Amino acid sequence: MGNHKVLVIGPTDEGSLPESYARAFERLGMKVFRYDFVRAILQASRFAGNRILRRALRSVAWNAVNSEAAEVARRIRPALIFGVKCSFFHPETVRQIRKSVGVPFVNHYPDHPYIGIRWDPREASALRRDLIEVLRQYSIVFMWERSLVDRLQRDGVEAKYLSFAVDPELFHPRRLDEGLQCDACKVMHDVAFVATYSHSRCAEVVAVRRHRVAIWGNNWPRKWRSLKGQHHVHEPLQGSAIGNIYSRAAVSLNVLNAENLGGPNMRTFEIPGSGGLMLARYSAAQHELFPENEAAVYYRSPMEIDDKIEWLLRDRDLRAHIRRNAARLAAEQTYDVRAAEVLRECGVDAPVRSGHEV
Repeated sequence: MGNHKVLVIGPTDEGSLPESYARAFERLGMKVFRYDFVRAILQASRFAGNRILRRALRSVAWNAVNSEAAEVARRIRPALIFGVKCSFFHPETVRQIRKSVGVPFVNHYPDHPYIGIRWDPREASALRRDLIEVLRQYSIVFMWERSLVDRLQRDGVEAKYLSFAVDPELFHPRRLDEGLQCDACKVMHDVAFVATYSHSRCAEVVAVRRHRVAIWGNNWPRKWRSLKGQHHVHEPLQGSAIGNIYSRAAVSLNVLNAENLGGPNMRTFEIPGSGGLMLARYSAAQHELFPENEAAVYYRSPMEIDDKIEWLLRDRDLRAHIRRNAARLAAEQTYDVRAAEVLRECGVDAPVRSGHEV
């Protein structure tokens, strides 16, 4: 019997990218071991009672978790080590793991690796200054945006393109009547947006003035927690609860951050995968996946968002048409497909399973 073990390194929360991949590898017949580095780092710095102190002691926690992760890899001896982001790894640790275990050690990096370290904790950050040197140590770095693949390759990283996808366990069409009656505030919402605050997202959402936008996520303006304004913020959701929002809302917004460089983000797949109707800022990459006015609707400027919403809310048949097409296309873009691609790129054979195709 061959070695069909995969070690997935990343958060194991419902809806997290590592957990979606872990379940996809399992559906392909692989035996998956999980190492949640976020919990490990919190445990290593458990005596730091506040965020500022935890940051000050982060290097100590990172060192401890580097050692622990290396030991986990040596003990399991998988056929593949699949890490997601893993900013805590030092270059020497990645080299050590590859040498000691002797199998492909890859990283699926879901953010922009060149944005540097930012002072605002609400904005995306590379978290370390030597990130590119770390990425050079992996067997392969899978990147979600093609221009970043090219840039990383020029910088000596073995980078390959791998897009985001749909986790069918969490994001699938539900047999529900359209209409988002909110359990939290008992208000009917037509327009939904599920995302953590960032400056660029806020700048676009605030341009919606003629329609109310229901938001689920962290760090949004405190004044938006009132039911009185155009924007109403709810507590963040995870996993299948997000898919339920997308399925029921008449329109689901998708605001691309500047760091997306026009590439798709995870919502690009999750909204259509839920049978939802995506209204997003136009990008060629998104249009290629979900054609405009057939499987999604796009705006070129925030000033167009209100008009696009009004157009969609007036035409139920159009909304139903777009939803059907979007769900059909999304069903072809699952993490099972992506996980199978990872195994092929790494030269790892999945178990032969009768009647199972990807």
